[in-house]
Amino acid sequence: MSGSPTPIVLLDLDLRPVLFSQGWLDQAVTPRTAQSPNAEPLAPNAEFTAAAGRCLETGAVETCRVEIPTDAEGGARWYSFELSPWPRGSAYSRFVVVGREVTEAVLAAREAELAGQRLAEQNARFDAALSNMPHGLCMFDAEKRLILCNTAYRRLYDLPDALGVPGTPLDDILEHRCSIGKGPRSFATFYAATVEAALRGAAATRDVELTDGRTIRITHNPTADGGYVATHEDVTESISAAAQIEFLAFRDPLTGLPNRAAFQRAYDDAVAAAEQGEMFGLIMLDVDHFKDVNDTLGHDAGDALLKALAGQLKRAFRRNDTVARLGGDEFAIVLRDLKSEADMTRPIEVLQGLLRTPIEHAGQSFTICASIGAAVHGDPDADPTHLLKNADVALYQAKYDGRNRSVVFRPAMRTEVEQRVELLREVRLAISQGEFDLFYQPVVDLAGNTVAGFEALMRWNHPEQGVLPPAAFMAAFEDNDLSLQLGEVAFERALGQMRAWLDQGVEFGRVAINISAAQFRTGRLAAEIAAKLARWNVPADRLTIEVTENVYMGWGAEVVSDTVRQLHDTGVLIALDDFGTGYASLANLRQFPIDRLKIDKSFVQNSQDDAIVRAVINLGSSMGMKVVAEGVERPDQVATLTQYGCDQVQGYHFARPMPATEVAGFIEAFSTRA
Repeated sequence: MSGSPTPIVLLDLDLRPVLFSQGWLDQAVTPRTAQSPNAEPLAPNAEFTAAAGRCLETGAVETCRVEIPTDAEGGARWYSFELSPWPRGSAYSRFVVVGREVTEAVLAAREAELAGQRLAEQNARFDAALSNMPHGLCMFDAEKRLILCNTAYRRLYDLPDALGVPGTPLDDILEHRCSIGKGPRSFATFYAATVEAALRGAAATRDVELTDGRTIRITHNPTADGGYVATHEDVTESISAAAQIEFLAFRDPLTGLPNRAAFQRAYDDAVAAAEQGEMFGLIMLDVDHFKDVNDTLGHDAGDALLKALAGQLKRAFRRNDTVARLGGDEFAIVLRDLKSEADMTRPIEVLQGLLRTPIEHAGQSFTICASIGAAVHGDPDADPTHLLKNADVALYQAKYDGRNRSVVFRPAMRTEVEQRVELLREVRLAISQGEFDLFYQPVVDLAGNTVAGFEALMRWNHPEQGVLPPAAFMAAFEDNDLSLQLGEVAFERALGQMRAWLDQGVEFGRVAINISAAQFRTGRLAAEIAAKLARWNVPADRLTIEVTENVYMGWGAEVVSDTVRQLHDTGVLIALDDFGTGYASLANLRQFPIDRLKIDKSFVQNSQDDAIVRAVINLGSSMGMKVVAEGVERPDQVATLTQYGCDQVQGYHFARPMPATEVAGFIEAFSTRA
């Protein structure tokens, strides 16, 4: 035994070593001090001692595993020992211990155990993620048998636990869903467009309408084994909100008529047809003294009047005529494929007859009076795009002649044009004499109840008429040259004032400046603004530019897009002004880098438009935009907008537009009040 290469030791019954094999000594199974025949009992650990005790008691072979330290720094080897009584029989007086190093096996087992723990932890995290996903997730094999699904998937379709077990056929799940009214509305279309497409190896995403009225967005992605994994998201609310916004883009929410955007589309189509020889007519209609109705009878009566007028317009004109509400009390009608001017004047006479019928509202009886301007394009050599201006001239003439009448345009009607020319002359003179200035209206952050910034609004310090708002010189903004000059005045005054406030330590936040279509059309706007900011040493993140929907959708939309992107990249905020009154759609909101969505005051001030206000706020929030409500005049409007999650507001409830000299005092007073 002593010459054996196998680690063997012969122990007496007290575990003292009697003889070591060469293998034991070579492998240094125990320290040198334990290898002397006169050494202390050999007991590497408690497990070894216990095994020896059992062997002594029963006479049977026992095994144990012992960790043998190899150095002072914590190194160790592992040995498996087999203890046998010797000689065999009832009168044994020795133990034979045979050792075998199992270090690699022990370490491998430990690594496997650690890997198992890590895998268990990963599985636990995966299960937690799967269970807490907001969307449903499921995986099926190539035979359409369920591999896994999460809690959201089962909850989405009210699946019992038995149908969430791996191996469940897809057909069983679909059969259950159909039986409880949660199946696809068009089963064959759903199956072909999603399941079969995924099984063929094609990814597919489809909005599926369910029989319970919900819409689920299902995305199928094929897997390498021929099956697929799918996510199921309930998009009912987001689709409803999008539909509301799309309705807002092309329908007037009060009357249900086409809105300005739809009118513009119909008008453009008519112009295109006219260039091919078609005759068409255009009618512009304004309600007479509409403001008096609102002021004396209330806005409810005004709304009732507009709804009644919408109904009468639809009765008077053909079904294929475009009858649109442009906003406020302004309506327009596009009449296509006319044979003569009489085809346009006849329905006008029918309408005037209908307008004589009194309207009953809340015990009050009143009639609708309207001024109507009409123009017809029948000369193939004339420019059909002038028809809009001609109808406006005729409408102005109807008002000048005493209202409550209709006038068909005649070339001699140029009085309004002459007046406009005179106004533009006065504006040019006023610009040269420095009569234009800016007033500032605060924008309040609802969450912090703080002043987030101001909107700069143009005012004309007229030497005879006093301070005039933009409505008094709106025609100037429609003139390309004057619009550019007024824009230049606005930027210079605003940036100069911002620099002064910065030097004075006034915490004014941001200042918003309105940008006209003419400024965008130059193609130099981004560079010019950057140069002005640098010259006045005003940080770009102090400036917001406000752009109306019509500017986004009008001439040179690509120029507008490039310009706002360049400005946005420098830190200038982009606000979409008067949202809901122009042409913008969801596609435009995605196309342009918009930071702020401003709800037009007409929606804020009309309680019947609450659903629209809510939809716009939800839309802005979902697209990462802050929403600003304009025209806030009452505390209840502030409370409602706060409840809906609106971010910022402005309006007379907080302050009217004020001169620059009053801004610092307002901020200090507001912060003290807050």
